[in-house]
Parts: sequence; structure tokens; C-alpha cells
Amino acid sequence: MLSPSQSRLVWFGASVRGRSHIQQNRPNEDAWTGTTGSFGTAIVVSDGMGSKPNARIGSQMACRAVKDALKPWAKSENAPTATLLRLVHLFWGLRVLPAREEDSVATCLFAVVIPSGELTIAQLGDGIAAIRYGDGSLEILQGERQGFTNQTTGLGIAKTTKDWTVITKPRLSPNSAVLLATDGIADDLVGDRIGDFIHTLVTDFGAMVPSERRYALHHELRNWATPKHLDDKTLAVLWCECPKDDQK
Repeated sequence: MLSPSQSRLVWFGASVRGRSHIQQNRPNEDAWTGTTGSFGTAIVVSDGMGSKPNARIGSQMACRAVKDALKPWAKSENAPTATLLRLVHLFWGLRVLPAREEDSVATCLFAVVIPSGELTIAQLGDGIAAIRYGDGSLEILQGERQGFTNQTTGLGIAKTTKDWTVITKPRLSPNSAVLLATDGIADDLVGDRIGDFIHTLVTDFGAMVPSERRYALHHELRNWATPKHLDDKTLAVLWCECPKDDQK
């Protein structure tokens, strides 16, 4: 078994406008971020609810709110996950001001590995959050979809942390990877395709230098295999890479 010192966390992601927003000359209403700090390493994706006037800002501020929340949460030893979720709601509400929360509704999916190695993955609203382990097995967070695609929960709708789906793991094991993605990608991933997709992302894009990877990922998303899919497309990956010599 590899020790933490023999592996490293790598994060990357991309976001592109969907065909619908291109045709309507509207901006991308998805957002994502990756970050590393004293709190650990984290990725976030968010999808602003398209029917809301402040959807784009809502998704951007969701990403910032998670980063804001992680800093004080990680400083408190053994702080419960529910505290982190409450902080996300609090910081998001402050960041969308002066707009109203109900005009800024956005989904929020994040994964964080704190310095102790513990992994937390949380999902509020539509999209997909999944772990592909080094042995090829897959675990998916299944948030309940409520009715049609645009009838989801999210920041600005949810009133309790019980609306979130959360899992924690002692660590993200070597050669395992977490995928977070918005509906523009999640809707086209079914069954075995999810694990294969994560494996492809890690093997085809993981070793690239960041500038090359960013270009390649954007090209991949703009040329998505489902040509008539109209949604914005956003993904983020958190991968526990181990030295190639240890993979033999």
C-alpha cells in the first residue's frame, strides 16, 4: 500500500458554453474551480439555474463560497460536515448580494481532501459526483432528481443541510479519481460509461501540462459526442496520482 508521501493529488477541469447559449448569445452559466491551501485540496462545480436572472453569478459564487467555507471549517478539529455545508450556504448568500438568493439559484458539488487525508464529497442538486477507484470499481453519489431537469434543488432553494448528499472516506486511495460534472455532461453518462469516462480523463489528460490540458479538454467538450446536447458542459477531476514505478 502506498503511503501519502508516495502519491500526490492532481486537479483539473474545464467548462464550455452549450449550443443553446451560443445560439442565444448568452454566457456560460456553469462554473468550476480547483484549489489547494492549508485546508487541503478541493474541486467544485456549479450549474446556475437557467431560468434565474442571476444564474451565472450564482454558480460563480457557489465555487467561491466553498473555498470560503473550507478555510474556517478545516481549522476546527473534527468539525462535522454539516457545519461545512452551513458555511457554504452562509458565504454564498453573502456573495450573491445585492441580488436575491432566489434569483441566483445554483447547484453545488464539491470534493475535498483535508490534510489528514480524509475525503469528503458533497452534492446539492443535479449533476454527477463519482469516484473511480484504482481497481476500476465505481461509487456514485445519487442525489434524487425532482421532476424535470429545471426542477432541481440548489443554493437559493435548499433550506436545510439534509438536502445535500454527502459521503466521507478515510482517504482518496492511489490511482483513484473523483469526477464532478454538471448536467451537460452527466445526462450523457450512463452505466459503465461513467467509470470509462473517468479513466479516459485521467489517462488521456492527467499527465499533460496544464496549458496543454486546458486546450485539449475544451476541445473535447466543444466536440461532445452527443452533438444536439444544448447544455453548458463543466467537469472537474481530483486524482490521486502515484509514481509510475509503483503502478507496475
